[in-house]
Amino acid sequence: MSEKETDVIVVGAGMAGAAATLKLAKAGQRVKLIEARDRCGGRGFLRKFDGDAAELEFGGAWITPWHGRIRALVAEHGLSLRPRHEVTNRLWLRDGLVCSNGAVSPEHVTAHERAIARVAVDSILLKKGSSENEKGEALRSISFAAYLDRLKCPRPTRDVFSAWWTVSGNGDHNLVAASEFLASCSYDNGLAEGMIRFWSDTVVPGMGALAEAMIAASGAERILAEPVTHVARVADGVQVASAKRIHQAKACVLALGVNQLKKVHFSAALPQAKRDAVATGHGGRSFKLWVKAEGVPVGTLVTGDGSGIEFAFAERKAEDGATLIVCFGLMTDENRPGDPAWVREQCSRLFPNARMVSYDWHDWVDDPFARGTWVAALAGHEDGLENANWQPEGPIAFASSDYAREQAGWFEGAVIAGEDAAEALLKS
Repeated sequence: MSEKETDVIVVGAGMAGAAATLKLAKAGQRVKLIEARDRCGGRGFLRKFDGDAAELEFGGAWITPWHGRIRALVAEHGLSLRPRHEVTNRLWLRDGLVCSNGAVSPEHVTAHERAIARVAVDSILLKKGSSENEKGEALRSISFAAYLDRLKCPRPTRDVFSAWWTVSGNGDHNLVAASEFLASCSYDNGLAEGMIRFWSDTVVPGMGALAEAMIAASGAERILAEPVTHVARVADGVQVASAKRIHQAKACVLALGVNQLKKVHFSAALPQAKRDAVATGHGGRSFKLWVKAEGVPVGTLVTGDGSGIEFAFAERKAEDGATLIVCFGLMTDENRPGDPAWVREQCSRLFPNARMVSYDWHDWVDDPFARGTWVAALAGHEDGLENANWQPEGPIAFASSDYAREQAGWFEGAVIAGEDAAEALLKS
C-alpha cells in the first residue's frame, strides 16, 4: 500500500487501535496501523510464563457481565471466555498473622462497619453524579489518603481499603483521586469487597490475542517497532512521522493514552484542555505479578497489611498442578517486584504454608510505551480525562480507555473509544 492509497492511519495497536482499525476496514477504508512496540495488544500482553510453555496475560484480563462489546468481539473472532473462580477462602493479613475471622479484631468492628457504610453511601452518591455527600464533604478533587483520613477508621480497615485500591485507584494514595476507589465500589452497592464479584470472566487465551485477531481480520497494513513522534495537519490530510519516515493519509486516529501522548509533538497546538490533560497525565502505578505456588487452594483471596503485595487471588490451577496466583501492589521505593527474593518473602507473609515455585511479571510503569498502568486520575484533575475534552480535531481523532465515554480504564472502554473515533472520521 503506497502512501497515497492510505485513507486512515491508526497510531497504537492496543485494544482502542484494534477496534478503530477493524471498524474502519469494515467500512471500506484503507488503514495503516503503526505501533511503537514489536507486538500488538497494548496493555493486553499475552506471553509465556517464566519460560514455561503456558501463556498468561500480563496486562489487563478481567471483564464484567456488562462488557458487551468485548464479549461480542470474543465470539466474532473465535475466542472464548473463562469464568473467574469463586472466592471460597477469604483471608486477611492482620498484626503479622493471616486470619480467617475477619478484617479487624473485635474491638474495631463497630468503627470498621461505620467506615464501610460511609464508603457505600459516598460511592452511590458519586455514581449518581454528586460531587459532595450529604455532609458537604468532597467526593471529587480529594486524594485517597485524605479520604481515608476523613473516615477516621482503624488501621486494619485502612489496610483492607488500600488492598482494594491496588486494583482500582492503583496509584500514590496522596496524589490519585479517591473517586477512582469510590467508582469501583459502586459496582456492588458501594462495597469494596464487591468489586471482585463483577470480574466475571477472562478472555482465553488472553486479551492480547483478541487485539491481534481483530487487527488480522481488518486486513490493515501494520508497521511494528516504529514509535510515532510527530503529527501534522496538512492541506490534504495528516502527516504522521517517526524517526524512520513520514506517513500520510486523509485522517488519523491517535489510539494513545494521555501518558503516551506526552511523547508526540503536534505541529498545531492542541486545545488547552487536551494540553493540560497530557501535561498532568495520570497516576496509575500498580504492579501485577503471576505467582505459581504449591499448597494454595484455588479460590483463596488474601489482602495484606497496607504494604508490599496487598492483594493476592489464587485464580486457577496451572498445567503442572500448582496454583496460579495473581498479585497486586503499588510501585513504590519500598516495593521490589523485580526482585525474586522480595517476592518470595511477600508470598511467605500472605501464604505462610505454601511453597512458591516461580513468578513472572511485566513492569508497566517503566515500559516506555505504556508509562503507567490503567488510568488513575490525579485529585483535582479528573475533568481533564472527561470524554468531552477528547473529541476530534479536524481529521485527527483520539481513542483510549483513559478518556472513553463509558467504562474508562477497562478494555471495554478502549473498544468503545476506538469505535467512536472511527465513527467520527467516517461521518466527517
